[in-house]
Amino acid sequence: MYIRNNTIAVVFRVIFIIACGAGLVIKLIYSGFSLNAVMSDFALTANALALIYFAYLIIARPGYEKGIFRGAVTIYMLITFIIYYFMNFGITAIPAGELSLAGCLLYLISPVMVFLDYLLFCRKGEFTAYSPVIWVIIPTIFNMAIYLINRLGASIKPVPYFGFAGMNMVITLLVFLGISYLLFVADNLMAGRRR
Repeated sequence: MYIRNNTIAVVFRVIFIIACGAGLVIKLIYSGFSLNAVMSDFALTANALALIYFAYLIIARPGYEKGIFRGAVTIYMLITFIIYYFMNFGITAIPAGELSLAGCLLYLISPVMVFLDYLLFCRKGEFTAYSPVIWVIIPTIFNMAIYLINRLGASIKPVPYFGFAGMNMVITLLVFLGISYLLFVADNLMAGRRR
């Protein structure tokens, strides 16, 4: 599905920015602006990137989106949803009631809104076969930064993104790459149906 109505897209994206921005502010006020608070949760980075990208879409209103940027934001938020959904409702024993308002906004509502925006307002078929490889660069750099910071003596707790279900960093990034290619294939299938 591809809705070409720019007004509806802008309204939807403004609502996203309000929800995502509120989640980021609440989370950072609660956890503090320390390096550990920011680096121990890739979802903060994913949400911040999505917020910046959606603000760009509202302000610049480009005629079409570049697949690399749209895909990166979409896959980061999709993975955020998957990880935190299973952490809070699925395979672990963490009660769903312990997810805070900021957690609901950043880990569930914002990722769902980004994915809906992709489904409804994004022209399909813009990703290339190399796009998923580019999308995995930021998580890799983020993870390497945590590794280096810890080697220098800090103690940043493991990020759920990169240690999910006991997997090590390399395996997790390969899984991330695999899910990215699933999005690439699904996008091409949706583009084929549209033509």
